Amino acid sequence: MKLKVCALLIANLGLIAAPPAVAGEVEDLKVLVKQLQQRLEQLETREATKVAAAPAAAPAAVPANVVTAGTLPGSIKLPGTETSLKVYGYAQLDATHDFKGRNSDINNNDWASALFVQPFNNASTGRSHKGQTYATARTSRIGFETATQTSSGVLLTKVEGDFNAPNQFQGELATNSNTFRLRHAYGQLGNLLVGQTWSNFSDLGSFPDTVDFNPPGTTALLRQPQIRYTIPLASSKLALSVENSQSLSFPTAPRVNDFDRSPDFVANWTMSGDRGHLSLRAVSLEYRNDNHAKRGYGLGLGGSLKFGDDTLVAGIQGGEGIGRYMLNSLVQGATDVGNSINLWKAYGWHVGYTHTWNAKFRSNLIASQTVFDKDEVANVAQRGLGSADLFPNRRIEQVFVNTFWAFEKNAELGLEYAWGKRTTFNNEVGTQNRINASVRYSFY
Repeated sequence: MKLKVCALLIANLGLIAAPPAVAGEVEDLKVLVKQLQQRLEQLETREATKVAAAPAAAPAAVPANVVTAGTLPGSIKLPGTETSLKVYGYAQLDATHDFKGRNSDINNNDWASALFVQPFNNASTGRSHKGQTYATARTSRIGFETATQTSSGVLLTKVEGDFNAPNQFQGELATNSNTFRLRHAYGQLGNLLVGQTWSNFSDLGSFPDTVDFNPPGTTALLRQPQIRYTIPLASSKLALSVENSQSLSFPTAPRVNDFDRSPDFVANWTMSGDRGHLSLRAVSLEYRNDNHAKRGYGLGLGGSLKFGDDTLVAGIQGGEGIGRYMLNSLVQGATDVGNSINLWKAYGWHVGYTHTWNAKFRSNLIASQTVFDKDEVANVAQRGLGSADLFPNRRIEQVFVNTFWAFEKNAELGLEYAWGKRTTFNNEVGTQNRINASVRYSFY
């Protein structure tokens, strides 16, 4: 087209600049111009045909040593491999202030709420520790995830840890050091997962949003080695797992040894949708020591429901000897009463509501309760251990009220009031009145 325009301009300029010519010469010029235009159109058509027929240029090959985006969100592809690597985590500071009292063993994991061993209000041994303040960075976390394309599908791996492990060496008296603690370490190929992660009995989607490092004691705060296979079922899935067992019965003197013979068996059916989820779970576990054995069980139902930007979560679980599959029954699952093992019957529920004020602020109101059935023989036997912390509980109640403020990109502040009470079968009462605060700076 540009050639055609140029030719016409040249022809016209030539006509304008030329001296007067006879009529025959003008007609000859018009014929020549027309022929030139036709020739130009033929050339343009031929060039366009060549361009259309030419193969598209191949994209330049990426050098083997160049880092590109990986298949996982926020990951990079390692040069020279088929593996995508993602690094994640955060630096976090937690602080607590107890108005009533707290367990003195804050070098262990009991700095977070563990109401089942809350000191009694009338404690005379100095264990109530009223008005105690504690700050730590031990919940800071780092993790790695990979995805590798294999002939059998995508292989996923995950290794994650924090620093919330006991450490008496160079603790608060020196450098506030804390020991690294393994949280997750597993691989997953297709529907098969092998390694350590959250128990299949845990329903993370129904956990309330707390500032406290521990959510309500009715939840299954349990990560352990396992082999898990997940079966997709339309909009739901069924996960079956064989998990590491840990028998924990509290014997009378003389002490007998607990040991593990068979693994725990867990099933979890979960249905998910745009507005929430529903989870139904079951576990079978064995208590065994040198003299006796008995099998316990646990059942759980949990879910979540969205109301616009707000969310309601709830859960209920219990069983006979549910033990460590519910935090509040960790030390009250089974008791050796001399001629047999008695299993504590327990159940617990929790409800949490999250209200989103805007993009930066959200608040939560959370309530929970755990109840144990009476067992006079087990009560007497367990009290014989001599530790007030382990006196059998009859009821445990908790309430959390909090607000989170995302004050900057990747930065969040949480502030919470936590109230709790434990009541034993002998009517001893331990009350928690605590302020929790946290500041988290995520990697990205």
